[in-house]
Amino acid sequence: MKIWRELLILVIIFGLIWLAFTWRPLSIPGTDLRLSKEREKDLAELIMDDLQDQYEFYDDSVTSKILGPITRRLLDSLSPQRYEYKFHLLDDSHEINAFATLDGNIYVFSGLLKFVDNPEQLAGILAHEIGHHENGDLVDRLMKELGLSVLAAVLTGGDAVMISEISKLLLSSGFDRKQEREADEFAYQLMVKSQINPSRLAHFFTKLKTEEKSYPDDLEIIMTHPNSKNRIEGALSYNLPEGFEEQPFDFDWEEIVTSVL
Repeated sequence: MKIWRELLILVIIFGLIWLAFTWRPLSIPGTDLRLSKEREKDLAELIMDDLQDQYEFYDDSVTSKILGPITRRLLDSLSPQRYEYKFHLLDDSHEINAFATLDGNIYVFSGLLKFVDNPEQLAGILAHEIGHHENGDLVDRLMKELGLSVLAAVLTGGDAVMISEISKLLLSSGFDRKQEREADEFAYQLMVKSQINPSRLAHFFTKLKTEEKSYPDDLEIIMTHPNSKNRIEGALSYNLPEGFEEQPFDFDWEEIVTSVL
């Protein structure tokens, strides 16, 4: 009986260690067991190279003309910043999406620009992606899914297949519900600081829901991403500070999108 009891204790200990390593990236002071800033930057560049093989990127001048006024207002309201943010515009009119990778990189599909009704809606989406960066969700996700040894091997060998898989992983909706809720909450706060009403995000998700481009409400139990109904309610119920007034962007959104895209 004593032997079995000791064996059970060992199993429990190893089980707890496994859970610790699985649910949270390993971090021990004085050791290099997390993805360093240098490695993150190198991996971000490899991911960008892979995306450039898959999509056509708009010139920086076009990206700056469309996204610049929006991103400047958001970033001017964000202090301190965890990253030096870089925004990229990808040519795919069928993709209504934006996603973050690593090292402050955020990618926006042209289909999203054509879908949103105004720059304020896009600002809310970008604020959400910035939230994933500021909350450390992207590095945590890769560490949880792949582990440092795999990422280090990718950086050392430059394996094109693995890099492509990492790109797909970051592009997909794979954050857990807690991370998504926290990114939404971050977006609401940043929008208010930027004098943009969080209800703009509710309008965006309402449009998605109306056009049946979001998940059905009854599938939320199997989806990691919060459904549109809950996100609409969250944005509409956000408590605005007393005296808050939205400051509209001073350019014609439809005209600039039509002329550039």
